[in-house]
Formats: sequence, C-alpha cells, structure tokens
Amino acid sequence: MILTVAFDVKNHVEVMEGWPIKKGDTSFFLEREGDVLKRVCLAFSGVGIKHAPRLTPEKDGDTQAHLVIKGDDYAALARKTIMNWQAVVSGPQIVDLDYDSYELRFHPESIEEEPLIHVSAFKSDSGKSLNRACDFEQMGRAFCAGPISDDRIESTSHFREGRIAFEAGRYVDSYNNMFLFLETRYCEGKTGNDRQTDILSKHREFCDIVEQTAKEFFREAALHRGGTLDLFKPNDAVRDKIKALVLLRGKLRHHSLKSPHRWDPNRQNAHEPAARFLSAVVGDIVIKESLADIYSQTALEAFREISIETGHETKITLDTSRLEKQRTLSLNMSYPTTVVSSALCLATVRNAIKACERNGQLGDTVKFEGTHTKLGLELLSVEFDVWAYTQTRAIEMEKPIERIRCDFEHYSFGTIAKHSFSFPFKCTKLTIPDAWNLLQFSFDNIEKKNPTTRIMRLKLFLDQGNKAIVSYRVGAQVRH
Repeated sequence: MILTVAFDVKNHVEVMEGWPIKKGDTSFFLEREGDVLKRVCLAFSGVGIKHAPRLTPEKDGDTQAHLVIKGDDYAALARKTIMNWQAVVSGPQIVDLDYDSYELRFHPESIEEEPLIHVSAFKSDSGKSLNRACDFEQMGRAFCAGPISDDRIESTSHFREGRIAFEAGRYVDSYNNMFLFLETRYCEGKTGNDRQTDILSKHREFCDIVEQTAKEFFREAALHRGGTLDLFKPNDAVRDKIKALVLLRGKLRHHSLKSPHRWDPNRQNAHEPAARFLSAVVGDIVIKESLADIYSQTALEAFREISIETGHETKITLDTSRLEKQRTLSLNMSYPTTVVSSALCLATVRNAIKACERNGQLGDTVKFEGTHTKLGLELLSVEFDVWAYTQTRAIEMEKPIERIRCDFEHYSFGTIAKHSFSFPFKCTKLTIPDAWNLLQFSFDNIEKKNPTTRIMRLKLFLDQGNKAIVSYRVGAQVRH
C-alpha cells in the first residue's frame, strides 16, 4: 500500500513545475493549481495493509461502527521529513505549512489490497474539535459588553493560541502559551522560578482554581484508571503544585541539543497531561470572565434593546399546570433571537421555574407547556409522572433512595447523542419541590461540563429504575 501525507500551504508560493522525487521507499512531490503551490506531499510505498483505515463495529450489540485510522506514525515521520526540507528551503523561499491539519491518502499497490482499503483518504482537522454550537446571543452580547483592558486582551490571546495548539497535539506549545497567560496576567514581568512561584502563590483565587482542578484530575484518573499528572501528588501543598508548574515552564521554554533531557518537538504526547491540566486552570479563569461580561445586566439590556428595535426577537407563551384548583401562570416571554433552539427552550424553563418560586406555586406545579406565540407551535414541555398526582404528592421508600440517574439526549454535530450520569440523593421521601430542584441541578451539571450542550430530551430516574419521575423535551420543530 502507498500511504501519502499531504500538508496544505498557507501562504502564496509560485512554483513553475513539479514532479515526484523518489528516494528509496519515499516520494516527495508538490501539488499545484496552475503555478500556485497548494500542498507539499510525502508518499511511503510498501506500507503494510494493517495501517489501512478500517471500520470496526461497536461492542455490546451497538449498530454504530468506528473508523480506525492508523497512519499517525507515518504522519509524524512525514512531518519531521518535511520540516527537514522546510529548514533547507527557507533561505530562498518561506513555505508556511499547516502541520496541524493534514490529509492521509491510501492507495493499493496490488489487486489483493484493493478490497482491504475501506477509505481512500482522511482529512484531519483540529479546528473542528474546537467547534461548539454557539448562540448568536452569546456573540452579540459579547459585542455589547463594555471595553476591557489591554492586558486582558493580550493574555487571552495566549490562551486562544494554547487551545489551538492543544487540539492539534502540539502540547509543548500549548503549555508554553498557557503559562504565558499566567505570566502576562500575574507575574509582573518577573521570570525567575522562585519569584514567579511566590507571586502566583499569593493569588488566592488562582490557588483555589489550581487545587480544585487538581482534585478533579486525580479523581477522574482514579475512576478511569488512566494516566495522570506526574508533576505533583494530590496531597502536595498548593505552593508545591505551583512550583512544579513553574519549573516545567522553564524546562519546556529552553531547548538545547546538548541536553539529554531536552524535549523532542515530534514526540509531545508525554506532555499532554500537563498541558491539559494547565489548559483547565487557565480556561477556568477565562470562562468566568467571559460569562461575567456576556451575562452582565448591561450587556443584556443593550442587546435586548437592539433586538426589539430591529424586530429580531421571539415570543414564547408558557402555561403551568397545578394540582390545586388555584390560579396558574401564563408567562409571556420575549427573547432576542430569531432562531428557536434547544438553548432557548432551556432558558424558558429556567425562567418559568423562577417565576413559580416567586409566586409560591412550585410546590404543586407539575407541568409546563411552552408554545411559539406567533406560530402556535409547541416548543417544550416538562411533565411529572403519576406519583406527583397521588394523595401524598411524593415518592416514599422504605429503604433510602441512594442516587438519581439523569438520561439526556443532545444535539451534536448534526446528530443526536445520548448520555447518562448519576448523583447522590440519600432520602426516603421525594417531593415535587425536590424534583424541580433535581431537574435544575441536572441542567446546571450538564452546563458546567459544557455550557454549549443542546439538550433535546432529559429524564430523571430513581437509582436503577426504568420509569422517569420527571421528563423534559423540546418540540419537534426545535432542531438545534
């Protein structure tokens, strides 16, 4: 089999001709459109068919198949070889290559190999891994936020570059950029290891984030029995943890070919845990700042005023149902968006729960129904199971309820995916207010993991039960 690795050219380079240059089992060639260079390629011949892409079925009867690509070793070799060529050619001509995103091509060298190659080409795209379904409201309100300081703009740029590098597998670049965020934000121009450790250790909020992130990392490693950080131990003092991060910064920022401990830019996986940890620490700082600005009252009022003035709004009517034969709520809500999404439906449910609490109705409210005011179409519903309609309006157990299980479906990259998690709830009695609180807790927990999750359906169960105690779903016309 012939395995080809192709790297896109990012700048404008004109080459008048191009033909394969073969050296042993490798061939170097250029792909052009007219005289403009588009890709630099390296082909390996005689590659074992075991490196061809293949489809493997999921276990436990799952009908979905996974595509397994085994060309990463050749991609790394191609990258190193092309870097060698790039270093030589850089004198007469700079060729800017996209090493983060490359294409693998697989071609048979015999008739026998043809049926064994299921996929002829695969394009890696690290940029897509950073993609999230983001509401325009978040984008718009961010523009309506007030001006921020230059140091925040600069330091956040380092975070952005670090995230891009991490998704591309350039973990050393990611770690260095994340630490540059800390230096820009906190270190006052000081570069010495001891001085930086002292300064960072005096920031209480930063120390708290380091400690909390470390707990989560070690807990996840214990649950999944996977590798974890080897920079420090879980019980190390926070100053020691920070010192370990500072020392690694020094090691990764300085590079000497004479050092036996130098890091190889082509073998960065050893630094993935550290880069992931520091990304989480810095990411916690950045997202708190972003959300504080995006969801500030000032940004909200400015964005809402603009949306109403220009007619870019959606109106939703939400009706509640109560067990008591008393006044129910009919809420008329206006949102600054023209797209009816699952995120909009979830915001409506949250606002309706707050309204019921303010009016003292949450204790016997058992149903929400939301409709598009203009179209009259159902947008969402929340329904309690029959237990809420019994005389006690509660679930009472002889043995304590141990846990609550949350099953939910969410929209992701054009498809619907299903996930489940559970959390402790040690009690012998579950009431209607408890169920509303558990529902809100589930929404919050999902949002904490990923603020852009698009929940289409959600159900809560007792322990291993199969009958939902409360269900939430969006209407059929809600597709995002």
